[in-house]
Amino acid sequence: MSAPKQPTPLSACYHKSMENNPDIRMEIPEPITAIGERIAGAGGETYVVGGWVRDRLRGVDCQDIDLATSLTPDRVKSVVEGLGSIYNLGERFGTVGVRAGGYNVEITTFRRDRYSPGSRHPEVTPVASIEEDLSRRDFTINTMALSLAPEPGRLLDPFGGARDIERGLIRTPGPPRARMAEDPLRMMRAVRFAAQLGYEIDGELLGVLKGEAGLLDSISWERRRDELERLLVTGRADTGIRTLVDTGLMEYVSPEVAAMEGVEQPSTYHRADVLEHTLLMMKYLPDDPLLLRAALFHDVGKPPTKVTTPKLMFPEHEKVGEELTRRAMRRLRYGNQDIQKTAFLVRHHMHPIRYDENWKDPTVRRMIRKCTLVKDDDIIVPLSTVFRLAKADVEAGNTEKTPEMLARVDELERRVEAVSRELEIGRIQSPLDGRELMELFGREEGPWIRGVKAHLTDLVVAGELGPDDRSEAARRARSYLEGN
Repeated sequence: MSAPKQPTPLSACYHKSMENNPDIRMEIPEPITAIGERIAGAGGETYVVGGWVRDRLRGVDCQDIDLATSLTPDRVKSVVEGLGSIYNLGERFGTVGVRAGGYNVEITTFRRDRYSPGSRHPEVTPVASIEEDLSRRDFTINTMALSLAPEPGRLLDPFGGARDIERGLIRTPGPPRARMAEDPLRMMRAVRFAAQLGYEIDGELLGVLKGEAGLLDSISWERRRDELERLLVTGRADTGIRTLVDTGLMEYVSPEVAAMEGVEQPSTYHRADVLEHTLLMMKYLPDDPLLLRAALFHDVGKPPTKVTTPKLMFPEHEKVGEELTRRAMRRLRYGNQDIQKTAFLVRHHMHPIRYDENWKDPTVRRMIRKCTLVKDDDIIVPLSTVFRLAKADVEAGNTEKTPEMLARVDELERRVEAVSRELEIGRIQSPLDGRELMELFGREEGPWIRGVKAHLTDLVVAGELGPDDRSEAARRARSYLEGN
């Protein structure tokens, strides 16, 4: 048996980023080398491109690898047969997927692409060379290519991407306005990469983002949503959101969020305006999409509810914020459950903060039920998530008040734990279901049922009604309807 083939190292011709950090080693993994050899045997060229090259120069590992090749997709499929599981990524876009040796490999024929206004899919045109392929890419840090064949280990860097990595700069290959106009979502991608990598945006490109933000309106809402979601989990969501607002791009993502800028808050509980408070809050949260999305929207109800007399306040901002959150997320084409969970957190984020030590146990029980989202007998937003959001809200507020307010929330958590031992409050239901209520009162199905069931459930939670006491439930339901 022959000795295993060693990974092919990058030629030693490059770069200060490697000289300054000897721990960085760009090696081509064996499964990828095997793909390159197969394509070379078929007379084709192959290059590792995009994020893998960028991240390896930064000393970061990546399991997703993009390859660019001169072969057509049907030729690629035939020559890589047996090297891994082949899956369809849309051959009409020139891409074949292979799972090989633990890597997800996307192999794309050299191409140029362009998005039509409102489209989610590019118009793809084949090109003849890797240089043409690289020239159509978004940013210089993504325009490097590491050759597998015909010259294994040779790095192509025609636009100075490695130097921009050293400088920490997001820059385009070619005039930035033309590059953004080709696919205006790149404006959001510039912001996301800057946040994710901790880089600056080149001044000329930043000017285009500010002056041409309206180009984003030609992009489908689904693509805008997906880019926003990627930004939220970069670890620097606050920086990215700030840039989206500063450039005017946020107006074309969520005008509800953009409207928070400069909205003053009372200094008793806050140290910043509504937008800056939101950005501070994100710093106190983990990279959890639901929590960060809820933080982004949690105060969108404040601008429209602001009053200044008799004092500065935002009456019912959570209620208004819930509806604005639903509106913004529907516009961005989020799924129903994402909308439901995020809007629920927006509506209830203040409940733990408003805790009073004089609350009786029945009040605590009602709060537990109100702040636990249950669907089909499954808890889809636990109370702990509401507490996590509320604590971040407190930590982003007036620093002098923070210890006292956090202590109150902690006390409420202890009380919740104590009363929760007695029964699963989040799962308590009305003793009478909708069908039984319709039969009892001889009424048709309608919104009235929801109100009666909620009233009966609250009575069970408070300990005033037994969970199986149907006769008392009927009496209480009748009294409720007569009073309403």
